[in-house]
Amino acid sequence: MEGLGADIGAVATVLVPAHDEAAVIGRCLRVLLEDVPPGRLKVLVVSNGSSDGTVAVARRAAAELGHAVEALELAQAGKIGALRAGLAAVEVWPVIVLDADCELPAATAQALADALATDVPTVASARLTVAAGASSGLVRRFYRVWTSLPYVREGMVGSGVFALNEPGWRRLGDLPDVTNDDGWVRRSFAPHERVLVPEPFVAHAARTTRALVSRRARIVNGNRELAVRLGAEDGPTNAGGLRGSVRSGQVGLVDAAAFLLVTGASRCVAAVRRARGDRRWGTDLTSRVAA
Repeated sequence: MEGLGADIGAVATVLVPAHDEAAVIGRCLRVLLEDVPPGRLKVLVVSNGSSDGTVAVARRAAAELGHAVEALELAQAGKIGALRAGLAAVEVWPVIVLDADCELPAATAQALADALATDVPTVASARLTVAAGASSGLVRRFYRVWTSLPYVREGMVGSGVFALNEPGWRRLGDLPDVTNDDGWVRRSFAPHERVLVPEPFVAHAARTTRALVSRRARIVNGNRELAVRLGAEDGPTNAGGLRGSVRSGQVGLVDAAAFLLVTGASRCVAAVRRARGDRRWGTDLTSRVAA
């Protein structure tokens, strides 16, 4: 990677909000830093309410590769609070926000930094790939369909990674208390201000159907919350994308049925949570394995 090899100092800050992520944050940082000269990426871990040694694990994993990690330790758990504190502390722009359970290779970090080298307020993300090899058959079928949808293939999905240049951060302003932070950030920018780089990152799938439904229910309610605040979002629908994928033969009928089953169950669980006033985050522990 020529961009990362030149002696030009830090090219970006990688902000990792983390609540009790000791099981996976080492993997996250090893993938990020293994091909990067020390000091090229500034890593800031914002541990919010952690009690499992998240920061110590992060520092140890980075140190094994000759890197340092800066850390903010907040007493209160909460991703939005961690993002607010972390973004306010950024000194090297652009900033790449990376969930601790995702894997972002250095080449992708460089591509995001390059895409944000503009004075125009811009948000960027990378091409999502889903690791579902350890998941149940139904979960794998769901993700085969979901990753085939135009919204996921062609849009700026986020799902654990988004990046901002400094003008974009100033445009964004203070994050409100929303469940879907990725969606709020995306919708704060017009389509021509969003960049999707072709380089990949990895998000780990839920391992069980129950965990997947719980995760998707959170997304349903998060998207509903954004629709109330910001109005309905334009663009292709999942239903339209599914019909097109089935007609083209890209998705089989059994996979489509699995997708619809999970989607329906997720909406039911989401409705129950709304009725109960349940806004808990509900971290998926099945996708967080020791690393």
